[in-house]
Amino acid sequence: MEFTKEKTASIQFWVLNISSFIAQLTIAMVNLAMVYHLKAFFGLTADKIGIATSISTATYLVFCIAGASYCTNFRPRNLVEISLAGMAVSVAVFVSATNLAVAYVSLAFYGAFMSLLWPQIEGWFSRGKEGRELNHVTNAFNFSWSFGVGFSSFVAGILVERSTTLPFYTALVLFGFVFLVIYLSSVLVPGIRSVASEKTERQQSQLKDNSTILRYYCWIGLIIVYSGMSLILTIFPLYAKEVLKISESTTGLLLLIRGVTTCFSFMALGLTGFWQFHKRYIFLTQILFSILCLAAVKIESISGYAVFFFLFGIVFAAGYDQSMFHGVSGCLNRSERMIVHEVLLTVGTIFGAVFGGYIYERFSFQTVLLLFGVIAGSVVFLEMAVALVLQRKQSVEQA
Repeated sequence: MEFTKEKTASIQFWVLNISSFIAQLTIAMVNLAMVYHLKAFFGLTADKIGIATSISTATYLVFCIAGASYCTNFRPRNLVEISLAGMAVSVAVFVSATNLAVAYVSLAFYGAFMSLLWPQIEGWFSRGKEGRELNHVTNAFNFSWSFGVGFSSFVAGILVERSTTLPFYTALVLFGFVFLVIYLSSVLVPGIRSVASEKTERQQSQLKDNSTILRYYCWIGLIIVYSGMSLILTIFPLYAKEVLKISESTTGLLLLIRGVTTCFSFMALGLTGFWQFHKRYIFLTQILFSILCLAAVKIESISGYAVFFFLFGIVFAAGYDQSMFHGVSGCLNRSERMIVHEVLLTVGTIFGAVFGGYIYERFSFQTVLLLFGVIAGSVVFLEMAVALVLQRKQSVEQA
C-alpha cells in the first residue's frame, strides 16, 4: 500500500488521538480506583491516601525532569511503547501486593514509566505546526485525553462497586491494546516508523525560536487548575462517600459531567482563536477558578456539585489549553517544552492531593475549597501586578 504524506499525517493523527484516549482512560481509571483500593484493602485515611497517590505523581515529576534532555535522543514511538509496557507491569504488581511497602514501590515505578508517555506524544503530534494547525492538533489531543478521563470516572465507579481490583485488571488489557496500536501502526506505516528523534529533527531544522512570554502566566494557571483537578479526583470521592453518603457510581457520574464538559470546551476552543496571545483571557480563567471554589463552599447537594463540576470543566479546559498552546507556540524544543508543561501540572496535582488531603482530614471539604479559592485569587492578583509593571517598563523603553 502506498502512503502519501497527507495519508500518513491523517493516520498518525488518529493513531495518536485514539491512543491518547484509551491511555488516559486507563490511567484515570487506575488513579480513581487506587483511592478506593487503598481505603478498602489497606485501611488508609484521607491524608495518607493523598500521600500514597502522590508517590507516582512525584516520581513522574522527578523522571520528567531527569529525562528531559536524554529522551530527545530516542524516537518518540519507542519511548511510548516502553512507557505502556512498564505501566502495565507496575499496575500488575500493585494490584497483587499484600504489603503496603510493595504497593508504594510499584506506584513509584508506575509514575516513572508514565514520564515517558505524555511529553513524547505531545511533542510528537505538535512537530512543525503553528497557528491554526497547532490549535487543531492540540485541541484534538485535548479532547481525546479529556474524554478518556471523563468516561473513565463513570467506568471506574461501576467496576469499583463490584471489586476494588477489577479496574486494575481491566487496565492491564487496555495498556496492552494501546501498545499494539502504536507498534502495529509503526510497522505498517513507513512515515510513522521513520519519525526521528527530536534531537535529529532540531539538527535538520533551520528555524529560530519564537516562544511567547505569555507561557509563564499560563504555566501558573496550569498549576492552579490542576490543584483543583487533583482535589476533585482524590479528595471529593472520599467526601462524597463519607459525608454526602452517595455511591461510587453516582460519584463517577458527577465526575463524568466534568469530563464531558471539558471535552466540549476543548472542541469550542479548537474552533476559535480569540483567546490566543491575550493576557486578559489567561487572567480571567484563573479569576473564575477562584470564584468557583469560593462559591462551592456553600454547596450541600448533589445537584449543586453537578453544576460545580460543569463550570469547573470549562475553566479547567481553558487553563490547560492556554498552557499547551502558548507553551509550544514558536518553540523548537517541543518535547522538552511539554516536559515543563507536564512537570508543572504534576506540581499542581501533588499540591492538590497532599495539601487538600491534609486540610480535609483535619477540617472539612468546605475549608479546602475556601483555601484553594483564596490562594488562587491571591496568585492571579500578583500576576496582574507583575504584568502591569512589565507593560509600563516596556512602554518606557519604547518611548
